[in-house]
Amino acid sequence: MSKMRIFKFWNENGDEKEKEAMSLKKAVMSVQGDYKDKVIGVEYTTKKGKQISTSVNIPMGRKIRQSIILEKKRLAKKAAMEARR
Repeated sequence: MSKMRIFKFWNENGDEKEKEAMSLKKAVMSVQGDYKDKVIGVEYTTKKGKQISTSVNIPMGRKIRQSIILEKKRLAKKAAMEARR
């Protein structure tokens, strides 16, 4: 059986959350909507009992939609054209 682990997340402002999950990725994906930062800190204990404290980049596990990228490029071009006038 897999072991459920407790993950403790925090950001630069000091907001803290605890989440119980089987893996780091599943825990991050469940709390990433609660934080607006690009990087959050996480602390947990591995299966072998080692204490880990690190930071992870969010969003994790989402596809970047091509339409969003194209829209950003279009707006950048529009802003550049307005600046030339």
